[in-house]
Amino acid sequence: MWNWSTRLFLTEARENLTAEASAGLPSRWTKDELDALEKTLKDHERWLAEWVEKQKNVKSNEDPVIETAEMKARAKVLEQHLQRLWRRKVPKVKPKKSSTTESATATKDASDEKETAAAEGGSEHGLPVEDGEQVLLAGRIMDDL
Repeated sequence: MWNWSTRLFLTEARENLTAEASAGLPSRWTKDELDALEKTLKDHERWLAEWVEKQKNVKSNEDPVIETAEMKARAKVLEQHLQRLWRRKVPKVKPKKSSTTESATATKDASDEKETAAAEGGSEHGLPVEDGEQVLLAGRIMDDL
């Protein structure tokens, strides 16, 4: 069962990897990770085919050459490798730093202008401050005395 699931996963993942690479989008998996999973699958299938052939030569009244526990243990390795890749999420695309830096600079410039106007005795709109009016100073509202 895991052999079939792994083959389906590899086929779909390789198609997605190609499509995402051509579109310039981040992929959930790398080519090396998919190649490693395929190598694990082939090793598992090779081992299973070898031991099934040995089992065919054993008579039905003799002890089996391969036991179910060993088969399950080997299949578990393949299953874990597949599940690790299957559960992975698409990495989030980080926004470009240049646009973030520009907006942060623009915000800082605007707050600097407000602070300058407040320090010169005017409000943030350039109007004179009256008694009891609140003034924005260094990002905090202060009551004018």
